[in-house]
Amino acid sequence: MNPAKDPLHFVFPHKRLNKSLRVLIASNTALTFVIGLFAPFYAIYIQKLGGGIAFAGLSWAIFGIVTGVLTIAFSYWGLKVKEPELLIALGYFIRGLSFFSYAFMGSMAQLVLTQVLWGIGAAIGTPAFDSVYAAHTEGEQSMLQWASWEGFSSIAAGLAAIGGGLLIESFGYQTVFLIMGIVMVLLSLYIWRLPREVL
Repeated sequence: MNPAKDPLHFVFPHKRLNKSLRVLIASNTALTFVIGLFAPFYAIYIQKLGGGIAFAGLSWAIFGIVTGVLTIAFSYWGLKVKEPELLIALGYFIRGLSFFSYAFMGSMAQLVLTQVLWGIGAAIGTPAFDSVYAAHTEGEQSMLQWASWEGFSSIAAGLAAIGGGLLIESFGYQTVFLIMGIVMVLLSLYIWRLPREVL
């Protein structure tokens, strides 16, 4: 079809997005959207639990440091895994468990453990995603293919911030966390059940 007659050509041009990349972009966009429902409002959530801004920063730092350290450590293990797409599924599943933990948060100690669990999920899933995605990029099209991933991810984060604010205000944090957890478990099952040749 002539690009001029197809307004979606610049969003989904077949030459730059093969089936594998479309699946990966869709799943990562869903992940980014799910996290974006909550991340902009994290400090407010901590305050509702009884913690202050300083503790919000500390607990977020725990997530970041655990993710960084374990990403490096797990990368050596990941190199030995023959099907890295299964690590993507595992990462989604663990993140889903952490979101369910948020939904039933009972103490600051549980919050810290939840941040560690989330960091483990991110450390397992993120490098595996990057590796699988890179394996399906195609030479001169790679910049456009990576830009598609980054672009959809940023758009999803922006839309999620709007949606998350409305959902939290209307239904509360617990409902949003339950939605987040369910979506992540479903994403995990979807990636796990995909025919291996797709990814």
